[in-house]
Amino acid sequence: MKKNKEVATLGFIKRLLGIGVTVGATVAAVKVADQVKENNPDGIKDVNGDGKVDAKDYFEEVKKAAVEVYQEASASIQQKAPEFTQRAKDTAEDVKDAVNNAFGSKDNGANI
Repeated sequence: MKKNKEVATLGFIKRLLGIGVTVGATVAAVKVADQVKENNPDGIKDVNGDGKVDAKDYFEEVKKAAVEVYQEASASIQQKAPEFTQRAKDTAEDVKDAVNNAFGSKDNGANI
């Protein structure tokens, strides 16, 4: 019975991660599409200079927008990283203290 619960839990986690990846990709696609619109308020023009507006021009604009969205996201993550790192450290300390209090450790968690 324990094995079935473990398999069910892993299956749930796998589905949950799959949903998360799908949602993340959808959000990224929407951000890229919005950036393309922002970069080209009057519509996409002949970007590559071949005299016509075709799929190659759209691909170039999507590529440019994707790079811009990636750079914005990267800068945001780098800006917020110290705050999240400190939160993780604080949480780890809280967990360590709770474990030490629960089990009456006298060495302040040196073995944890």
